[in-house]
Amino acid sequence: MSRGVDESTKGPGKIRRGGFKMGFYIILLIIILSAINFVFGEAPFTDIPGFLQPYSEGLALIRPFLIYIRAGLVFIFGYYVLNAVGVVVYTYTLRVADRPTAAAVRSMTKISGIAILLGLVGSIFGVSPAAALTMGSFGGLVVGFASQTIMTHVIAGIFLLITRPFSYGETVTVAGQTGTVKEIRLMHLVLDTGKEEILIPSGTVVTQILKKRKASDEKED
Repeated sequence: MSRGVDESTKGPGKIRRGGFKMGFYIILLIIILSAINFVFGEAPFTDIPGFLQPYSEGLALIRPFLIYIRAGLVFIFGYYVLNAVGVVVYTYTLRVADRPTAAAVRSMTKISGIAILLGLVGSIFGVSPAAALTMGSFGGLVVGFASQTIMTHVIAGIFLLITRPFSYGETVTVAGQTGTVKEIRLMHLVLDTGKEEILIPSGTVVTQILKKRKASDEKED
């Protein structure tokens, strides 16, 4: 069995497992945070449970560190959730793209998720709105610059897959390169010249003048 067929067979299973892990980590985090609130008598609970009253002094020593414990839990479980999301995104993207493209989309998803996660952790520490805005703007710029080129080609690739300005087997000239359309990927258009394969970035294909050889000319050849 080929590697591509093996991936397509395992894809639905990976997506289900990824979705299960996301739900499991989120529910587990909620349970742990609720248990902490219950033990320390914090909202929505009003008092320390009676069976823990003898240990109230020890709990009082831990109380100042609760904010760091909560932030750590949110970050750790959030990171696990991001990994599960990455698996789902990667598996979905493999259906319409090659491995490097799927890996790039997964990386951008995780980078964006970490930026959101850091914002959530910051909210636990009560970061002021002005500081949060500054952090969010900086994170957005970092993600934007990191993903600008990749996302440009991905969006262009989706446009090519939907509009189909050329078909497989057609002879085209784009960006000064002539060849037969062998494959249309998210990131690249693959042309076969007979001697070699040429990969042209999808963004270039969309913005360049495209020449298609007429069917009559191909029959004459």
